Amino acid sequence: MTEQQAVLGINVDLSCDQNCEDCEKYFICHLPQRKASLFVGRLAKIPGNMAGVKHKILIIGGKGGVGKTLLAANFATALAMLGRRVSILDQVFDGPCIPRMMGVEGQGINLDGNTLVPVEALLNIQTVSMGLILDEQDVVTWFADMKKNATEEFLTSVRYGERDYLIVDVPAGTSADTTNALKFIPELDGALIITIPSQVSQAVAYKGAMLCRQAGIEVYGVVENLSGYICTGCGSKIHVFQEGGGKKLAEMLDVPFLMEIPMDRMVADAADEGDPFVHRYPQWEPSLELLEVARQIDKRLQAKGKLSRL
Repeated sequence: MTEQQAVLGINVDLSCDQNCEDCEKYFICHLPQRKASLFVGRLAKIPGNMAGVKHKILIIGGKGGVGKTLLAANFATALAMLGRRVSILDQVFDGPCIPRMMGVEGQGINLDGNTLVPVEALLNIQTVSMGLILDEQDVVTWFADMKKNATEEFLTSVRYGERDYLIVDVPAGTSADTTNALKFIPELDGALIITIPSQVSQAVAYKGAMLCRQAGIEVYGVVENLSGYICTGCGSKIHVFQEGGGKKLAEMLDVPFLMEIPMDRMVADAADEGDPFVHRYPQWEPSLELLEVARQIDKRLQAKGKLSRL
């Protein structure tokens, strides 16, 4: 036994105790009781509660600050601009930003009996976020069980209704927040990977993509954020960080490299002012590219025969 294996044995229980929900091998296990063990108790409500949501897509990134929420907000908006009925589930509890980026900050989720009613943003996009429940000044120490309970609440008690898409914004890395989404959201269709040009970001984003594949989730492709600064004087692109990191990651994963989002004041202003850049600047080249990405993924899923025709 190597030293690494000895350390792993101390910290990770690799034996099977039939406690599938908290098992480290959950996504690579093939025992028949694995999935059946999850949807018990109040979790049994999840499949029925989400039955009207046709397609569910995760936005995955490696490190914090690479633009996961930015992509979630703009990709959801792009789908809505194509005429789809879209919801966004903000799985980020420590610092939820979806409300601000979608222009609904300060609004609260309503309670109808025991049912949570999402807040509608532009283009009738439903938003579900802890940022719509807690005050901005509230400081909460989110322990693992609290995050799990919040995820369960969002999946069992929110009135989604009939929707074409649920876009799920998950935190960085492969922590419990991400694995809870992968475990408990039924019939996930796929994931978009977002990264920045640095090599460190690629390494961590790669792990997130491989976790999706272990969970049987298709990776649609890679988006690179902060891919270069566009000079306001001459219009040329200056690579402040590195260059080509997103393309390298796409090659490593053998998936399409979908697009680049540049370092541009337009992106930041649109996010801060609650109007995603794809909607605010629809003729801007990155907006047109993102609309085409959404159109191609939508077309691909339409081919499965689950979406109503426009």
